Amino acid sequence: MPDTGVCPRIDWEGAFSAERLAAYASLVDQEKMDELLSLGRDLRGVKVQQINSARSGGGVAEMLRSLVPFERALGLDVTWDVIRAEPSFFIYTKTVHNFLQGRPNVPDLAGTKVYWDTNRQNYAAVREDADIIVVHDPQPAGLIKFAPEHVRRRQKWIWRCHIHLSREHQFVLDFIRSLTEEYDLVVFSAAKFLPRWKVTSAVILPYIDPLSDKNRDLPPEQVREICSRYGVVDMEAKPLIVLVSRFDPFKGHRYALEAFRLVRQETRCQLLMVGGTASDDPENEAIFAELKGEVEGLPDVHLLNLPVDSHIEVNAFQRAARIILQPSIKEGFGLTVSEGMWKEKPVIGGDVGGIPSQITDGYNGFLVPPGKKGVEEMADRVNYLLKNPGFAREMGKRGKEAVKERFLLTRGVLDELKLIRGLLEL
Repeated sequence: MPDTGVCPRIDWEGAFSAERLAAYASLVDQEKMDELLSLGRDLRGVKVQQINSARSGGGVAEMLRSLVPFERALGLDVTWDVIRAEPSFFIYTKTVHNFLQGRPNVPDLAGTKVYWDTNRQNYAAVREDADIIVVHDPQPAGLIKFAPEHVRRRQKWIWRCHIHLSREHQFVLDFIRSLTEEYDLVVFSAAKFLPRWKVTSAVILPYIDPLSDKNRDLPPEQVREICSRYGVVDMEAKPLIVLVSRFDPFKGHRYALEAFRLVRQETRCQLLMVGGTASDDPENEAIFAELKGEVEGLPDVHLLNLPVDSHIEVNAFQRAARIILQPSIKEGFGLTVSEGMWKEKPVIGGDVGGIPSQITDGYNGFLVPPGKKGVEEMADRVNYLLKNPGFAREMGKRGKEAVKERFLLTRGVLDELKLIRGLLEL
């Protein structure tokens, strides 16, 4: 790798083994698996580079960690690179992120120079021999500006937007549009985010890997041991309510805490809010510190800031939960919703962004209004589920079926490969 500060190429697991592919095949119908294998044969040897801004922490890294070795196993030449940048770059791009999601009272944007300088330096990691370049989210979106014309003519560039696009700050949207209109294809995580831009666009719903450490089956004794290790005990007498999320202003931690206080007035239970920090999100630690101050001394409230690779621990907490919350006020998709549903847990989510694409209200989960206006309804839904365990179990089973049908890795790979084949006209 050139001496530009760019992160080394990631090679987490090479390619998935034939045995692992067979395990995925056991979870989906044979027709879908046959289509995947056929696409793999059509695209064998095609060079694809995935580029994002974090090697761990957050949904994009989590999806790439499984998508890359799966596509390699199908015969594609896929690599994954992570841009490297100074803290000032991530402060700037988080400001852009917050504006795109409509956060009020954010200071005026400044520091575009560091954005362009960082993208210019990181262009050294772009594979000029690649057939397809897939760039994720705004942080590395500027890379395309530095591709020489002769390289651009023989490559196809895809920009994938995984965040909740809001219309509140048009000038920020205009900045992103000026970047993405140079891409051959722009892909969003939900149809509602498709903008009226002069771009060829598509939708790929995000997905979870059912065989990853975060989602694979765990023995009950391991679940109990992990919970006990972190002080989460007595779950029969005090059912566990879990929120798994990065510590981000849009994830709704405070609203979950307010709802929990209301629930506790009539039902014994305990709340666990668990998350980690992403290297491209400078706000995480500050928000965790604020929450820590708010929950200090509150009975039956657990707050954990775990290393980003604590996948088995998160899996255990979700499996131990009676109910899972994701009360986001803005959300590109919310992988933790599908994670909870896959584990047959009733999930209560904010009625925003990509969450309604996963939850059919009242059938396989509950949707509540985002923010403070949804606190009382969230508390009512929690109380109802705790008092009606049979209904909660049935809701959880329906949730798992929905994820199996629409939100597993196999479907995500299939969607991406179809788009790649279309771009290359194979």
